[in-house]
Amino acid sequence: MDRDDTGVKHRLKRKDLVKCIFIIFSGEYDKSDVETIWDIEIPVEKLRIHLKEKYGVDYTSNSYIYSQLKHYEEEIGLTLFRFEKRKGNEQNIIVFLNNKMSAFYQHHHLYATHKIKIANGVYGMIQNFKVEAGITRPVNILLGSGTIPYHIAIILRDKSSEENRYSIYTHNLGIIEELHGPGVNHKYFDLHIPAGKINYWINAIIGKDNNLYKSIDFDFIVQSTKYIYEGEVYVDDQEEKERKGIILKECKGVKILTLIKDELIDHPLKDLSPFGAITDYDYLVVPRMSSNVKKKRKYDLMFERYQDLLAPEIVSWNFIIYKVI
Repeated sequence: MDRDDTGVKHRLKRKDLVKCIFIIFSGEYDKSDVETIWDIEIPVEKLRIHLKEKYGVDYTSNSYIYSQLKHYEEEIGLTLFRFEKRKGNEQNIIVFLNNKMSAFYQHHHLYATHKIKIANGVYGMIQNFKVEAGITRPVNILLGSGTIPYHIAIILRDKSSEENRYSIYTHNLGIIEELHGPGVNHKYFDLHIPAGKINYWINAIIGKDNNLYKSIDFDFIVQSTKYIYEGEVYVDDQEEKERKGIILKECKGVKILTLIKDELIDHPLKDLSPFGAITDYDYLVVPRMSSNVKKKRKYDLMFERYQDLLAPEIVSWNFIIYKVI
């Protein structure tokens, strides 16, 4: 990060710039009436204002931000954004999120503020459990593949202490990278990893050897999903589906499904079969949207179809925890 003599920040590292811009998109979506986050369009000029107001970073050129985003996409070999240059002004660049994301490193910051809300909800459940059960041992948690468990792991890492110790089991490479790197204080958590091979696209270890998971009595098992159709949960990758299904059906522990709600679809999935159903879980955790948005989105209306299966247990400003009934 570059600063001038007055201490004002002028540049972020590309990775941090991209993360900040994803957070800005998430915030704009949260307070807008558009149907999907893909409908949000933000001029680079407006991004510059947000970056200065929210992060104290003062960029002086629209084209510089544009070039940094393009360079970052080239570095990771994935497309994150769409750009439109409006006629008559080369500096007037409009930014959209790429609506064809599927790889882990494309969407691990997508809906960033929503995922943080969910992660805080799950963290609250863990803390309530510790108090109510009066346990002093480390909490046994299985965090599955996907980007919401990734954000949960970061909160657990950052809030671990002598009073908050964890045994974390995961095949999520994003989580493994966050929990084992230099500078991480490993004193208050253990990290356990199953056998298998690496699937780089979903950034996870996949395989048929799930004996590690089956041998543990977990306090919590946290999963996410790619799609929900007629109450059943799906992912694109067959090997990921097999491991998710075994965890859901054969492992012991309180099972939590975390949802943004954009997982809900209204059409059948060709050539895919479910790894489970909403009713296989004990709880659902979803973000709570801004109260300033009066219009119900398509996803919200689709979610209401499942209200007979769900009983709100905790309603926070930022999240809702449902008991599956």
